Amino acid sequence: MEEKWYEGLGEDAFLKEEDREYKNILEKIKAAVESGMGFDEACRTAGIENHKFKDEIGDDGLKFLIAEMHFMKKMPTDKVAEALKISLERVNAARESMLKEVEESAINAFHKDTGSEEA
Repeated sequence: MEEKWYEGLGEDAFLKEEDREYKNILEKIKAAVESGMGFDEACRTAGIENHKFKDEIGDDGLKFLIAEMHFMKKMPTDKVAEALKISLERVNAARESMLKEVEESAINAFHKDTGSEEA
């Protein structure tokens, strides 16, 4: 069978450069945290300080780590805060924001699926 032109390309081959950079920064943050670095320090070393989407990358990175540590690995939020070297209040605020986003997404999907208007 003939090989397709796209076979062998990396999974990010069709991402925009901006999306590829975003993904790489998140991976650097995660790796730094896994090596024992605090979240804020990990963000600095990952190079987001001068990035035009600094706030979005920081917020998403924190939510990504909380999802992995708290929701997937069942780590209590105080231990997540300790591991990330940030306040428990910051973890809880990000967690609440995540839950609100999930709720809004579910409501929007329901309205789209049922053809009804938002209440």
